[in-house]
Formats: sequence, C-alpha cells, structure tokens
Amino acid sequence: MSVIRKLKDVDFKAWVDISTNAYPGFKVNTPEEKQKMEERLIKLQNEEPTLDFYGVFRDENLVGGMRIHDYDLNLFNQSIKATGIGSVAVDLLHKKEKIAKEITDFYLKHTLAVGAPMAMLYPFRPDFYKSMGFGYGTKMSQYRVRPCDIPKGYIKKNLRFYDNNDRDLIIMCYNRYKEKTHGVIRMTEYDFNGFMSRMENKLVYCMVDGKVTGYIIFSFERANDKNLLTNDIVVKQLVYEDTDALMELFTFLNSQQDQVNRVVFNTQDESFHHLLRDPRDHSDNMFAPVYHQSNLQGIGIMYRVLDVKGIFRALTLHNFNNQQCSVKINIHDSFLPENSGGTVVHFKNGRPFVFEEDDSYEVEITMDISDFSSLIIGAIEFKALHKYGLAQISDNHYIDIINRLFRAEEKPICLTSF
Repeated sequence: MSVIRKLKDVDFKAWVDISTNAYPGFKVNTPEEKQKMEERLIKLQNEEPTLDFYGVFRDENLVGGMRIHDYDLNLFNQSIKATGIGSVAVDLLHKKEKIAKEITDFYLKHTLAVGAPMAMLYPFRPDFYKSMGFGYGTKMSQYRVRPCDIPKGYIKKNLRFYDNNDRDLIIMCYNRYKEKTHGVIRMTEYDFNGFMSRMENKLVYCMVDGKVTGYIIFSFERANDKNLLTNDIVVKQLVYEDTDALMELFTFLNSQQDQVNRVVFNTQDESFHHLLRDPRDHSDNMFAPVYHQSNLQGIGIMYRVLDVKGIFRALTLHNFNNQQCSVKINIHDSFLPENSGGTVVHFKNGRPFVFEEDDSYEVEITMDISDFSSLIIGAIEFKALHKYGLAQISDNHYIDIINRLFRAEEKPICLTSF
C-alpha cells in the first residue's frame, strides 16, 4: 500500500534520481549536477510558500512524486483559489503500477482539502488526464514571423533593458495585467526569478512616468548552424497594459531584422494574426485548397472543476451575461464520485445562486466533468458541446439561453508554466 506525504529534506536525493530519469531532457547527469539540483529543490520548498513536493512511498521507498502549487487565479475578473501540479514523475522500475493515478487522486483530494474548486495541469498525455476529468483549455499557437512583418510604431524611447532595481515594478505590471485578464495566474517573485535565472533570457520593458506598462522576455536561438550571425528571437512572455507599450515593444522587434531571421511567438491570442503584415510562416504550404499555413497549434493547459457548487459560489459576483434561468446541471465524474450528480443554479440578472436543498428548475443539462470544466472557464461554447453529442439538454428551446449563459467574451489565457 502506498503512502503519500510531503517530502523531507532527506528524501530529495532519491527524488532527484527519479525525476532526472523521468525527464532525461533536463540533462542533469553528473553527481555535481544532481547535488546542485537537490540543494536547489530543498531551498525552494523551505523558502517558497506557494509550492511543496510530495512523494509516493511503498515499503518506505520513494517510487514517484509531484510538485503542487497554490495559485491565485483570475476567473472572469474574480480571484479564486486554484492549484497546479507539475514535475509528476514515476520511478522507471515502477512504471505501469498505477502510481500516476495515485498521484492524481492525491492531488485532487489535496486541492479540495485546501478549499480550491479548480485544479490545473499541463498534460504529458491529454487523453490520460481527460479520462480523469480534466478539460481542455485554450489552444496555443506558434507563429514564426519575419521581423519586418511585425508592426512598427513611431517610438521606442521608453524601452530599456532589465534592471534588477525595477524588478518589483515589472511584477506589478504583470499583476495589473492579471487583474484584467481572464485565466491569468498571479505572479510571485519565485515565478519571475524562474525566468531571470536562465542566463539566456533577456528582458526589455517600457517605463513611462516611473511605471512599467509592458515588457517582453525573450532569448536568441541559432537560425542556421552554418551562419553565426543569423538568429531567431523566441518570445517567452509578452505582457502589455496598453497599445502604446505594445507598439514600442513591437518596434523593438521590428528593428532587429538585420540579424534576426524569425521572431517566434507562442500565444493564446486567437486574433494575433490580424496584427501581422504577413502571418504566413513561409513554408509555402497550402491546403483546403487555398489556405496559407500560418502557425502551429497545440493542446496544453487543462482545467478541472472539483466542486460544482463551489465553483458557482466562487463566481458569485460574475455576471453570466444577464441571463434569467434556473438550471439543473447533471455531472458525471467517475474519478471523483462525490462531485457527480445534479446541482440546481438559479441565475438572476446573470448572478448565480446555489442552494443546498432545491429541486425547482426550468431545464437540465448533462455532461462529463471534463467538458463542464472547459465550458465553465469559457474554452468552449455549450452549442458546440451539444452539437458534438458531449452535452445533453432536456428542452431544446433553451439551447440559446444556456449558450449565452456560459459564453465568455475571451477564452482563458495562461502565461504560467508549472
């Protein structure tokens, strides 16, 4: 029988071996590199209050583990408590022993125990976590753009390279952006230091009247192994509070065209291609039949509601598009049976009200928790779920009302890696 508990300092040596075997791409191989990683992780857990490492023990031997984060998440302009899980690893000798399932089960119960109605993760396999009730979030698009195709503004006089004295101002800029942007997680010093501890990362920011109004974190990558002078710029994070800051940052990128082959943007902004003079990736690929290839797309961040009543109570101040309707929401949750069943929500002028004992409703909808999780965060519309047979409704006359109820002006954006 497994025991799962928070790692002690003495456990991290075994944890480093397990995690470096699980993620060989990290290239931590020598005894010196492993010791340095062990010391860093111990220091991180002891000093960073927003995360902890947990291990799975069998016969007192560590056989797997995870890292759990406590987050402040903007959900429709309300701050709610959420958690994230990362560094999920299983000892190579104990694969296919359902340890990953035990890890996920512990993570979900931990999330409930700390009073968070929402859990998040980046999946190593989306189908594995979909079967555990996680729903897909917003897709990520990767654009590889020539600098000359990026809009050029009129000035870049307010830009400067990173100065550690302005670190707090940069974090404040991000967190103001978080307060206005659905899906964004609050940034801590740990998050920011994670970016700036990587020597290849550079940061340029816009400072106006003593206030940082936008910034870009990027690195250079070789564009051609046979040409030392040609590089790509890979944008790691782009945050801006107004159009002026964006245009100054874009002017900076545009001006690099003499030595930069492509600027690589990874963005969840579905309208991003409208910004570009030419959004094509210049592969010259076309399909269907005259659509020019512009970007790659991928599934990443996934969300899971652990408490249906709890998520509506967390969104008490959110206006569900001024709808007036009483809905019974029937959820199937095979991984967390206590979350299954029906919940009646009364929407009055768009505000949700949930009562413990209430069986009066106008219409009922039924779906899996994974699809409900995508629906409640605004990653997909109800009409699409219904069309695909992923949601049922008791009265088709209410389809438009339910669709308006859950429709989001913007899909959730996540800039945090974990």
